Amino acid sequence: MTERTAPHTGPIAVVGMAGRFPGADSVAGLWEELVHGAEAVRQFTPQELTEAGVPAALAGSPTYVPHGADLADADLFDAEFFGVTRRDARLMDPQHRVFLTCAWQALEDAGLAPDAQDNVGVYAATSLSTYLLFHVLRSAEYADSALTYPVLLGNDKDFLATRAAYKLGLRGPAMTVQTACSSSLTAVHLACRALDAGDIDAALAGGVSITLPQTAGYAYQEGGILSRDGHCRVFDAESSGTVKGNGCGVVVLKRLADAERDGDRVYAVIRGTAINNDGAAKIGFTAPGPAGQREVIGRALAVSGIPARDIGYVETHGTGTAVGDPLELSSLAAAHRDAGGVAAGCLIGSVKANLGHLDAAAGVTGLIKAALALHHQTVPPQINIGEPNPFLQLDRTPYDVPREAVRFTEEPLRATAVSSFGIGGTNAHCVLARAPRPQERPAPAEATPLPIVLTAKDADALRESARRLRARLAAAPRTDVADLAYSLFTGRSRFPVSHTFTATDLAEVTAGLDALIAGAPNGELPDAVWPFTPAHKISLPGHPLREERHWIEPDIDRPVPERPATEPVRGAATAVPESPAGTAVNNDAQVLDRVVAVLEEHLGVPGIGPDDDFRDLGGDSMAAVEIVSDFRDAFGVVLDLDDFGLLRTPARMADALRARLTHGSRPSGLVTVREGEGRPLFLVHPAGGTNLLYFKLAEYSGSALPLAALSFPSAADTLPGTLRELAALYLDRIRAVQPAGPYRLGGYSFGGNVAFEMALQLQAAGEQVEPLIMLDSHVPESYVGGRLDSEAFEGAFEVLARQSTLLAGVDVGVLREEGFLAVWQANHDWLKSYYPDRPFDGDILLLRAEEAEPEELLDALHINERDKSLWQDHITGRLRVRKVPGHHFSMFDDGERITALAAAFDHAVSRLGKD
Repeated sequence: MTERTAPHTGPIAVVGMAGRFPGADSVAGLWEELVHGAEAVRQFTPQELTEAGVPAALAGSPTYVPHGADLADADLFDAEFFGVTRRDARLMDPQHRVFLTCAWQALEDAGLAPDAQDNVGVYAATSLSTYLLFHVLRSAEYADSALTYPVLLGNDKDFLATRAAYKLGLRGPAMTVQTACSSSLTAVHLACRALDAGDIDAALAGGVSITLPQTAGYAYQEGGILSRDGHCRVFDAESSGTVKGNGCGVVVLKRLADAERDGDRVYAVIRGTAINNDGAAKIGFTAPGPAGQREVIGRALAVSGIPARDIGYVETHGTGTAVGDPLELSSLAAAHRDAGGVAAGCLIGSVKANLGHLDAAAGVTGLIKAALALHHQTVPPQINIGEPNPFLQLDRTPYDVPREAVRFTEEPLRATAVSSFGIGGTNAHCVLARAPRPQERPAPAEATPLPIVLTAKDADALRESARRLRARLAAAPRTDVADLAYSLFTGRSRFPVSHTFTATDLAEVTAGLDALIAGAPNGELPDAVWPFTPAHKISLPGHPLREERHWIEPDIDRPVPERPATEPVRGAATAVPESPAGTAVNNDAQVLDRVVAVLEEHLGVPGIGPDDDFRDLGGDSMAAVEIVSDFRDAFGVVLDLDDFGLLRTPARMADALRARLTHGSRPSGLVTVREGEGRPLFLVHPAGGTNLLYFKLAEYSGSALPLAALSFPSAADTLPGTLRELAALYLDRIRAVQPAGPYRLGGYSFGGNVAFEMALQLQAAGEQVEPLIMLDSHVPESYVGGRLDSEAFEGAFEVLARQSTLLAGVDVGVLREEGFLAVWQANHDWLKSYYPDRPFDGDILLLRAEEAEPEELLDALHINERDKSLWQDHITGRLRVRKVPGHHFSMFDDGERITALAAAFDHAVSRLGKD
C-alpha cells in the first residue's frame, strides 16, 4: 500500500439524531429494536403483493422472494408546517419529505434552533426516485409532465439538501452526496471536513432511501446481492445476500469545543473519517475492493489518533453475501494489524440484519448505531447468525460476534468504528470515541425563578407541546429545571404563539404546564438576565407535527390518455365541463367551473369555493405563472399577471375573464396594489415585467399609503426603444390619474432605475418629486458593459433560477413561450445602455439587501459589482440606507425576511411628505 499523509481532523461532536426506520419511527425506537434483537424484515401478504402490482404468476414463482423491510407512513407529511402546498407535497418524492422531517427533528434533538444559527450546512444522500417512476409518471395526471419543473423539483436528487436548507433557513453549504451505498457516511465525512476547516458551525448529515412499491419483494438470482430466503444473515454460514430496507437517518454535528461551550448533549465524538475509491484494483465495477477498504480504514484510524486497541466495536458494511463479508473482514483485520492490532474480543456487527440494506441511508444508520453503543455503553446482539461463515475464519481473528446484548459496566467502551462501502468503489470509514463527561457545575446558592418558554405555530400545537413536555417530566422526575429552562430558551425555534411562566422547581413547572393546558393566560417575563450558565441541553419533545396523506396513485390498469391540445388542465379534463366551441365560454357557471378546476389542479386543493383566497390556499407567484398560462389556453384571452394578483378569488377571476371575453378589455397599465387615502406611491415593476412581489409586500405592510404599480407594455402597445422612452410612457399613465405633483415614485431592482429616470423627467418639466424609494436597485455603474444575446441571457436566467427562491421551479420553456424571457432581456438591455444625464434633486430611501449577490449570477448577467452607496453620487440630497435580511432575490422570502422588508418599507413610506 502507498503511504498517504492523513489530514488533521479535530474532534466532532454528534449532538443530535433523528430517523425513521423499518419498525421504528424514531432513533429511540431503533435502539429498542436493536437491543432486543428485533428483525424488521418481514414477509408480505398476497394482498400486499397484489396491491403493489406484482403479477400473480410472478408472485407464485419459486424464485420470487416476498420479503423486505418497509417504512410505515411514508405517505404522510405535515405540508402546512413546512410551508409546502398540497400540490407540491403530492408531487414531492416521499424521500424528500421524510428527510426534511427528520432534519427538523434532528435539530430539535440537538437543541439547535435554525433561526438562531445561520451557518449550518446540509450534506445529504438519497436513492433514485421510484415515486417519480412508478407513481407520478404512471398517473394520468402527470404522465406528460416528466420534464416540468414542479415534477423535477419534487423528485430530482439535486434538490434534497437545498430544499432542507431552504425550508429550515440554513445558510451553510447544502449539497446532495451520491456514492451509492456509502453516500450518507461520505456525507458525514464531508460535513466533518467543513467543520474542521471552519466553513460551518454545525451540520446536518444523513441519507434517505424509500423504494416503491415497498411491499413488492424481489426475484432471487443466484450470485446476486439479494438473499435467497428473504433474511440478511451477516457472518452466517447460510448467508446468501441482503434484503432491501427503507428508512432515513440524520445526525447533527458540531465541533466538540463548541458543543461543550454551548452545553450540548453529546452522544459520541467523531475522531476521524476517511474516504477513497478502489479505482481499477478489483475484478469488476460492482465487486468489493479489499485494498481500498484496508487503506480507508487505516487512514481514518491515523486521522483519529485513537489506538486500534481501543476500538471495542466495529459496525461493518456487512451485507450478508458469501463473498463480500469474508473480504471485508480480511481487509478490516489487515488495517487493524497495520495500526498495531485491536484487543481480543473486539465486537463486530451489522444493522442490515435487523433493517435490511438502507442504501443511501445505510452508512448514517450504522453511525447512529455505533454512536448509541457508546452513549448507552451497550453493543446490541447480532441477529440471524447460527454457524459462522467458515470463510470468515473468525477463530484466526480478534473479533467476536455478540449473540446477546453486551453491556459495559466495569471497563468502558472507549471507541467504535463504522464502515460503508459503495458499489462502484467509494469507501468510507469513521472512528468514534466516547463523549467526555459533562463538566460539573456548582449548585446554586438559592433557588432562582427561571423562564419556561414554550412556542408553537398555533394554540392547539402549544397545548399539545405542553402535554408532551409534562409527560416527559413525569417519566423523568429528576430533571434539572435549569437544564430544562436553558434547553427551551436557547434550543427551540420561536413560533408565533407562545406561553411563558417562571419556575424554581419541577413542581412549579408541572403546575405551570397544567395551567397552560387548562387555558391560563400567558405570563409576563420581567426584565432580567437569566442565570442559565452553566447549564446543559437535554432531550425534550419536539413541535407536534400533523401529518396527512399526500400521494399520487399510479393508474396501472388504465392507459394514460393523451392530452388534447385545447385541454386547460393536465390530467383534469373530466373536471372541466365540455361545451360546444363559442357557446359556453360566456356562461357564468361554466367559466367559474373552469377557473376552479385550474386552481384545484395547480394548488392540489380539492373543493375550492368561489370566494376562497388564492394566497390563503398556498398559491405563490410561480403557481400564478402556470395558472395564467392555463387560463389563456382554456379561454383564449390573456389575464395579466398583475390583474391576477388583484383578483385573488375564483369568482373575481371568472368575472375578469368574462369581461375580457365579452368586451376584449385590456389592462390600462396601472394596477391598484392597495387602496388608501392620499397620493399613491407609484411602483415600477422589476425586470420580469410583473408586480406580484408588490402584492406580497402589501400583505405584510402595515402602512395605509395607497400603492399603484406599472405593468410592462402589452403586445398591443408600441414597445419603447430605450429606458428613457419607457419612463416617458409610464409618466403618461401616471399623469392620466394624477395630473400634477408632488409625485411619489419607487421600485424594486430595475423598477428603481426606471423610477429614477421618471423623477428626472418630472423635475425637468417643473414637477415636484418626493424622496425616491428603491428596493435594492443597482447603481447605473453596475450595468456598464456588453449586452447578452438571447442564448447567453437564457443561460444566465438558468443561473438566476438556481440562485433565487422566487424563481425556484420555473420552467424556462414556459417563460420563453409566455414572453417573460423577452421582457426580462429587453429591460436588461435598456439598463445596459442607460446612464443618467443629470442628478436627481432630492433624497433616495434605499432598502438594501444585507447579503451580496452570488458572483456566478453577476458574471452571467454581465453586472459589475458596485457598492449601492454610489447612488449618493447621482443625487443632490441625502441617501438614507436601511439594510434588510437576505440578498437581492431572497429578500422577499416568506418568514422573517418579508416581514423585515415590509417593516423597513413602512418606515420608508412614513417619511414621504415629511422631508
